[in-house]
Amino acid sequence: MPVGVCVITGFLGSGKTTLVNYILKADHGYRIAVILNDFGAELGVEKMLVQQDGVDGDNESRTLVEDWVELNNGCVCCTVKGSLVQTIEGLLEKRKEMGEKFDFILLETTGLADPGPVARELWVDDELVEEDGAVLDSIVTLVDASNIEKQIEENKEATLQIAYADTILLNKSDLVNEEDLERIKARIGSINAEAEVMVTTRSSVDLGVVLNQGTVTGGGRGRKPVLGDFADAPPSSVLASGGGFWAKGVEKYAPNAGLHNSDIRTVCVATNGVLDNEAFQTWLEDLLWERRHEDSGPDILRAKGLIYTKGSDKRRVLQAVREIYEITDGPVEENPEAVMNKLVFIGRNLDEGGLATGLKSCVAQ
Repeated sequence: MPVGVCVITGFLGSGKTTLVNYILKADHGYRIAVILNDFGAELGVEKMLVQQDGVDGDNESRTLVEDWVELNNGCVCCTVKGSLVQTIEGLLEKRKEMGEKFDFILLETTGLADPGPVARELWVDDELVEEDGAVLDSIVTLVDASNIEKQIEENKEATLQIAYADTILLNKSDLVNEEDLERIKARIGSINAEAEVMVTTRSSVDLGVVLNQGTVTGGGRGRKPVLGDFADAPPSSVLASGGGFWAKGVEKYAPNAGLHNSDIRTVCVATNGVLDNEAFQTWLEDLLWERRHEDSGPDILRAKGLIYTKGSDKRRVLQAVREIYEITDGPVEENPEAVMNKLVFIGRNLDEGGLATGLKSCVAQ
């Protein structure tokens, strides 16, 4: 079975390196391979310093980690040499030679990275996802609670990192008061209302919660539901009408929805009935591939969904990052007559009514 790759992203100073130091030092019981990266526009590489012994800030206790370092807690650390895919393949091959396997692979990106290209590179390589290979499991974004509002205003990367996330660690929460913390949650939720938000200090988090989510690939076989809190049911008004749309995040996070000025937001659409698979994929590909190039067309960063298609008795799971998507089979649906298809879109220029109408047009006749 392929090992899951968790992409750790976050703006400068959010606490990524602190999290990596914990993973490399703590006795947490997991065998984790940590890949350190500094991605530029071409996924270039720079060497990074990671503390292995001593106290944070003690330069004499830091070691330059290159190629392959195995640590006492069973974890390993390396930097990218060549392409990211080649690095992962080399890491897996080297571990296989030692007769051991990783529980997980964590990939740390630079604070200025857009995680979209990283996710695509992991997703499209067929050889990488073989039985003994690796698959993209989830994207985890760290957020500096004391600076994120300013970062969202001034840096598009900070907003993109939130938009792509499956889980958001709202870090350095001890540096803000409770009122500010709730306002920050609202702002994050108005961009990406589907992501799970976990409040942390000093990047301290139960790795069993962050890892093995199965939210990007793997058909949602991890611990986390594909649509998070929204997998169970849309609002009653949508259920009563047999379909429609609703804006996520406003009700859950932001009573004062005007708190943010980001143009990235989350929209849900739903419709009952079984879909025509060909019609659905044609509509989806038009959204992801063709209409994104139109003036003011939808710019979809992430899409997730649970759908039911004619000729299949299984719930099917949709995952998309930018223009790349995958539909995988889930469990058998015990009550196919009562199914409701639910999709979540995160991006810019999202037309709620148009998305709802488009999904409904895919219902099999």
